[in-house]
Amino acid sequence: MKYIKKVFVILVVCFLTGCWDNKEMEDRSYIITMGIDKSDDDNKYLLTLAPAQLSAMNSGEESSNSEAPEKGITVKGDSIAAAIRQADTYSSRQVYLGQLKTVVLGKELLQQKQYLQSILDELERNQDISGKIILLGTEGSAGECVNAILKEDASTGLFIWDFYKNTAQDVAVTKKLDLETFLRELRQSQGSSILPKITATEQGIKIGGGIALSDYAFIGDLTDKQEQGVLLLQEEGKGAVIEGIWQNNTIPMWVYKNKSKLYFTEENNQLICHVKLFIEGSAEGSSLESRNIFQSSSLNEIENMFEIIIKSEIENTIALAQKKYKKDIFDIVSELKKQSIQLYQKYGNDADEIIQNVVFDVNVSVKIRTIGVVD
Repeated sequence: MKYIKKVFVILVVCFLTGCWDNKEMEDRSYIITMGIDKSDDDNKYLLTLAPAQLSAMNSGEESSNSEAPEKGITVKGDSIAAAIRQADTYSSRQVYLGQLKTVVLGKELLQQKQYLQSILDELERNQDISGKIILLGTEGSAGECVNAILKEDASTGLFIWDFYKNTAQDVAVTKKLDLETFLRELRQSQGSSILPKITATEQGIKIGGGIALSDYAFIGDLTDKQEQGVLLLQEEGKGAVIEGIWQNNTIPMWVYKNKSKLYFTEENNQLICHVKLFIEGSAEGSSLESRNIFQSSSLNEIENMFEIIIKSEIENTIALAQKKYKKDIFDIVSELKKQSIQLYQKYGNDADEIIQNVVFDVNVSVKIRTIGVVD
């Protein structure tokens, strides 16, 4: 057991430092998770930093909840760099962002375009910070989320990283978004994108849904179901579980293949966006009595039921963009521009105007390839 613990410590050192320099490791405070909020009292940022707790690993001891820090390090500055320098004055170890894995952005920061752009610019230009860091948004305080993450994993701070590695694909209500991808999406769509949403609850951290941005600023949130609709549109719905009621039986279908195709036509001076979804899944009965519902004569009815459910879910998600936010949060107009510059130019060159007026024709094809019964 002691040998296993020593090997584990060596692996952690390599993961965090990329070298065998133990002295360097001891001299630095490795920040794994960082929350960024807009300060209430002035034009500054409030950073909440969650460093890896390496002391317990070096001693070979298990960290207990009683030993875990209740809160991260909170510092203020008019830039990330200034706040980090402030943090250094409170620590005997130099704060280091070279192993940063996750950044949470608070709602008040996201609501103000100039502050979000400034933070993203600094994250991109910082040579210590990887372009592969995971970004999330919250409707509340980023600091509260970081503190909740610490309660889940105080030693390594890799709770979010592990979630996206191990769990996210099985729930299909969120997707991993790294800094490089987020910046590319924003630049291609003049500031529109959807951040994965994180929420600090009494039960712990919840990851699901989305934070919608337009023109580099917060415009609203997406529920788990709405984000699931976005993922289905983007061919990233694998893992989603969709439930339907058929003859008083609850039938869950697990999506294991998701294809999506968008193309545009024009009819009577009306732009039409055709959405074709192809879903393959595995359905399960809810009881022993439901075995007969999976006879071949009933299978088409069940597939049709799921087609109606998914079509409604997609249309509700599209309506969110068209009628509530009136913004092209899905970047559909970029696809129009790629497919037909003539139609793009004819219908106004303005993404938000186009998205409000385009007619969506949604068609869904569901095939149930495997069948099981839950006793």
